[in-house]
Amino acid sequence: MRLVSYAVPYQLDGEKPKRDFVPERDTRFLLYTASNPEVPHVLRNGDIASIQSSPFNPNNPTRMIIHGWLGTQDSEINRLTRSALFFGGNYNVIYVDWSVGSLDEFYPNSRQLVYAVAAAASNMLDYLARYGQLNKRDVVVVGHSLGAHVAGNVGKWQSGAIPTIVGLDPALPFFAGDAPDRIMASDADYVEIIHTNGGVLGFMEPIGDADFYPNYGRVQPGCGADVGGGCAHARAVHFYVESILSRHGFVGEQCESFQNIRDGTCAQTGVSSRMGGEPPNAEGAPEGIFFLQTANSFPFAVGC
Repeated sequence: MRLVSYAVPYQLDGEKPKRDFVPERDTRFLLYTASNPEVPHVLRNGDIASIQSSPFNPNNPTRMIIHGWLGTQDSEINRLTRSALFFGGNYNVIYVDWSVGSLDEFYPNSRQLVYAVAAAASNMLDYLARYGQLNKRDVVVVGHSLGAHVAGNVGKWQSGAIPTIVGLDPALPFFAGDAPDRIMASDADYVEIIHTNGGVLGFMEPIGDADFYPNYGRVQPGCGADVGGGCAHARAVHFYVESILSRHGFVGEQCESFQNIRDGTCAQTGVSSRMGGEPPNAEGAPEGIFFLQTANSFPFAVGC
């Protein structure tokens, strides 16, 4: 386990969290496996016994899942993702519960914590590698909204050790421009972004190695008026979960440019790539900007 600094690299002038957030104390790591799919085993940084007494199996792939603003242990990204994973195989699912910091109605307070939460999560991966025989090349980190930026920062802390990171509609507010703690392509060997509410709650611009734009990435069919974008923002989670289970999958067609996404004019280029899925894409998969259409309701995948 390495010593880390929890200094926040991005500070909002005049704003401080309403309470002290201590990453090692307030970030919980909930381990689910096929033997305990509903009741988690709590892993603790610095507590060897919490690892040695756990059902963690280094022979199984590990998926680290991270919720966003206002998220909790009961959030859809936890319940639905782990259910989908266990339906198809054996995994170590580590859910990063930072609800002590995310359950703050003043969004900027939670936004400031992504770097610190990621540091604690990175430390846990180091601890598991040391005492639980975790192979970091078997790890995929997935985050939604603010959690997508946490996932990216886990990759930053790991300095390239994580092969794949998936960002589900990464949060846009207070991340515009080149915020140093936003998710970016350099955070892992392969960074995949799924855009579903671009320009409102999520990023519109391509920021990964492969950026997928279901229905052009702004609004989602079946969401109605969707004032505020909450339905479209959540669709990224639903698409990802279905991609794990779907026989057809979500296949994106590469667009020539981001301007084609903005204009809604993507044409077939002959290059395609699967969005999401399990096992996920990795280094060597087609990169660029991809468009796909979905159905209005579950099942969303139209396949090919």
